[in-house]
Amino acid sequence: MTKARKWTLGVAALGVLPWMVGALYQALASRADLVSFPPPGVLVEAGEVSVHLDCRGEGLPVVILEAGLTSGSTSWARVHDALAEQTRVCAYDRPGLDWSEPIEEMAGPAVIAQRLRAALDAAGIGGPYVLVGMSAGGVYVREYFAQFPEGVAGMVLVDSSHEAQTERMKPIDDTRLIGPQTLLTICRFLQPFGWVRASGYTDGVIDGLWPADTTHEAAAAMRANVNRSHACRAIQLEILSFRSALAEPREPRSLGDLPLLVLSQGKPPEAMEELGLSLEQARARRATWDDLQIELAALSTRGERRVALASGHVIQMEQPAMVIEAVGQMVDRVR
Repeated sequence: MTKARKWTLGVAALGVLPWMVGALYQALASRADLVSFPPPGVLVEAGEVSVHLDCRGEGLPVVILEAGLTSGSTSWARVHDALAEQTRVCAYDRPGLDWSEPIEEMAGPAVIAQRLRAALDAAGIGGPYVLVGMSAGGVYVREYFAQFPEGVAGMVLVDSSHEAQTERMKPIDDTRLIGPQTLLTICRFLQPFGWVRASGYTDGVIDGLWPADTTHEAAAAMRANVNRSHACRAIQLEILSFRSALAEPREPRSLGDLPLLVLSQGKPPEAMEELGLSLEQARARRATWDDLQIELAALSTRGERRVALASGHVIQMEQPAMVIEAVGQMVDRVR
């Protein structure tokens, strides 16, 4: 072997070594995370994928918690146990989120609803159900009701998305959104090699979801799950799937006379300079959002809307007592 070739191979080995070490670090850390934070529920087969279903408490109706975009069962941690004191409450994880198995495909609301039904059937969890949908989860539970109305007794929407929001809300400059999508693509590539975990990037994102004065074991579990090798890919697929579903706006379908509570954010809007959104624009978007929330409450002849004055979008984190009260009232109402 020539001296030049030895040098070439040596340089190549040095280039590959950090990636090999990173992959080993990621594998060992991920294994340790699963030991420290095992799934609190069970894995059930929902068609072609295993999903995590976490049911607590006893009684009927069964409350089904559908998380917001890119979120899993841990996002309900501040309300799950309190609700389970009143009846059986099941949170679950869509594919690739928290403890569910990842899957390399996009999924719109219709598929998500069918997977939820398959998971409930596999676990032997019958109705009647009270469906609770947060943000994008509101679109998903309305789709579930459209496909499987017979077992649904009531619904609670937590600052729910609206099927026509893309068209009706003043859009943010798309060029400002390239950054987050680029970060997700980079994250997707680097995550299996431990670089994302080591950087602490995802930890900072998770910490921003929890109120500063709050400590909860679920926050640590959420950090562990978002550091798994497939997490950034799953998050990116969720975002792309939901954007695709709302790309062709439509009005949400009527809920008839289904008992319905709509909780909406009420904290004053703020400017978002990083997205080029002035305070005036933020207020205009909020006014449109409020109109959409009013329309959601009107989907049922038995609909009611309440405003969470101290909350932004994630009401179950910022005002958990309000969500607990609303869901508890709906449970009592349909018993």
